[in-house]
Amino acid sequence: MNWASSALDGQHELSEFDCGVPALDEWLRNHAVDAGKRGTARTYVWTQVGSDRVYAYYAITPHQVAREGVSSSLAGGLSTPIPGYLLAKLALDREHQGQGHGAELLHDALTRIVEAANVASGRLIVVDAINDNAAAFYRKHDFKPIAGNHRRLVIKVETVRRAFDL
Repeated sequence: MNWASSALDGQHELSEFDCGVPALDEWLRNHAVDAGKRGTARTYVWTQVGSDRVYAYYAITPHQVAREGVSSSLAGGLSTPIPGYLLAKLALDREHQGQGHGAELLHDALTRIVEAANVASGRLIVVDAINDNAAAFYRKHDFKPIAGNHRRLVIKVETVRRAFDL
């Protein structure tokens, strides 16, 4: 599949997107464009080359992580909130699930976050997994749960930078 990854705009076709999690489908259709306009989250979408139909998306936003529950290694000696990025949403249309595209989508999102961190800094990348299956997906990709919340997971920007040679 030839994917084009781009920032969401009003030309993208969202109505057929179905990842199997209604809350993620609804957010894309009803809130993602507005979040971009308000500057609260930037959404990136995958389309097939030459098409505007969205098959996958993720949203990222700057974030601060509370020091509580984060290991000393992750905190890097900081006792105040730790600067980073929230991978707020990540979803793949059902017809493309189970083919390794989720890992590719995550790679795209993490690459974009590292590029932002190279410009604006930031130590951690955070995800709040929507369910236990999503949490397992992120753990498989080296995210670590914070103490007391197995669905909030973090990874260091530097870990991703080294893993992807960015």
